[in-house]
Amino acid sequence: MRFSTVRWLHCASTPKLLSSGFPPPFAFLKTGKACPDIISQTLRSFTTGSDKAHEIISDLVNDSSEEYSFAREYLRIPGTKQRLFLVQPRIKYGPRRNMLTTSALQAAENTTLVETLGWEIADTITLPVASLDSPHIFGSGNFAMLQETIRSGAAKGISGIFLGANILNNMQMKAFRDAFHLPIYDRYRIVLEIFRSHARTREAKLQVALAELPYLRSVFRAADGDSSGIQPQSASSSGQTWIGLRKQLIQDRESKIRKELERIRAQRSLNRQTRTKNEIPSIAIVGYTNCGKTSIIKALTNDSNLVPENKLFATLDVTSHAGQLPNNITALYIDTIGFISDIPTMLIASFAAVLEEITVADVIVHVRDISHPDTKSQKETVLQQLKELNLPERLLSNVIEVCNKCDQISNLETVKKEIVPEEDALFTSAVTGEGLYALRERMEEVLLENSGLTEKSFRVPQSGKELSWLYREGHVHFAEADPTDSEFLIVHVTISPSALARYVHEFKKAVYLDRKSMRAARVRTPKPEA
Repeated sequence: MRFSTVRWLHCASTPKLLSSGFPPPFAFLKTGKACPDIISQTLRSFTTGSDKAHEIISDLVNDSSEEYSFAREYLRIPGTKQRLFLVQPRIKYGPRRNMLTTSALQAAENTTLVETLGWEIADTITLPVASLDSPHIFGSGNFAMLQETIRSGAAKGISGIFLGANILNNMQMKAFRDAFHLPIYDRYRIVLEIFRSHARTREAKLQVALAELPYLRSVFRAADGDSSGIQPQSASSSGQTWIGLRKQLIQDRESKIRKELERIRAQRSLNRQTRTKNEIPSIAIVGYTNCGKTSIIKALTNDSNLVPENKLFATLDVTSHAGQLPNNITALYIDTIGFISDIPTMLIASFAAVLEEITVADVIVHVRDISHPDTKSQKETVLQQLKELNLPERLLSNVIEVCNKCDQISNLETVKKEIVPEEDALFTSAVTGEGLYALRERMEEVLLENSGLTEKSFRVPQSGKELSWLYREGHVHFAEADPTDSEFLIVHVTISPSALARYVHEFKKAVYLDRKSMRAARVRTPKPEA
């Protein structure tokens, strides 16, 4: 089975497609008709997969079968450029009001979301609301004013209306469609379309396919309660309705997608076990979308394959990039999907396999766009969503705060005085390189604390096997001549507890120096059990 994610399927029973570019609400439901090296190996493991798996995923993501085209027809947004009228709700009071931002900044972000698709906002209006749960969202007076604004020609030439709210329920969607006779979009729909257009890998496409299913379910709930008087006809000898069969189809599809995602998750788990076995630490780089995560990783690793893009949700897949810390430890920097405010948990849950990489990282670095006017609200959004991932306390309490893009701030010293004392943040610029070495040092410090790695200085003979062993099994910072005996070296190493135990077992007379006091201390080998 294949279903197209790129074709807009025209249905002969819905002629309004030609005039509006979008199917009338639930038209297809009413007719009942369907439309026609270890590091290198670790890095490669993030993207490789069998040809058979590729074929299975392709079938799930690219299904153009007659049985499923009804769903694609509803979800498919026309490929032509759209001009939307943005209606930005401003919550007046209550727990859902965000005190760290403004409706103007929220409208600006919604405009950026639309522009990411190559569309445009024809005009914007901000209206106060008491609650986003009422059927018309806005009060009767404001709703009537909105109708008059659009009918009077102030929004001439628009192809749809964008409600800058999280996700509209069925009643709200129907009320707006009935009032304006135009396609209605919410943030979920717009973000979902961005995800679909940016998805490149098989896993990302599967996750997008999973994220769109809740929308389809809402369509059927609305169709069941449609007041048009047109009832879906029975489609099987058992008496199951056409809509009932389609609901079952979506349920079956969800089961298949989740099964395939679970297979990918199992492969990721196996890859992590390999990293753990080879003692390769990972550093997850997280942050609000378009905060500069990829740019920071590129600056830290000099990875020429990374191409940062100045757009929302440029990264949908987990990618890893090797780089060295000051103590010569090779770590994998994990580039993750960006967070965003006012997105339902079911969309985030669809990317659970990707976000799982954050929960098992050794260090988490939170990158902020300190030049953004909404940086405080963005920070709270990221921290809240990190908490919802149920991170281990050792990770959550040691998140490294990075204020990126400091080269774009004219009053940098003033901003530093406001932020650093309270948040112990580091200021960086991926463009100028400012603060990057300090960031490496902070990551090294937190890594030692979180992972159990220790720093030791070993006294080894120049002609012995100990030196090559330490280079092979540990992370050697540097070696220097022993001032008390020229036949020995002092080797400064970061080493794991397991490697240290192996070293002690291998070299019975091993000697290491306490790096703080530099006093010799002979390692005692445990006595064998009786």
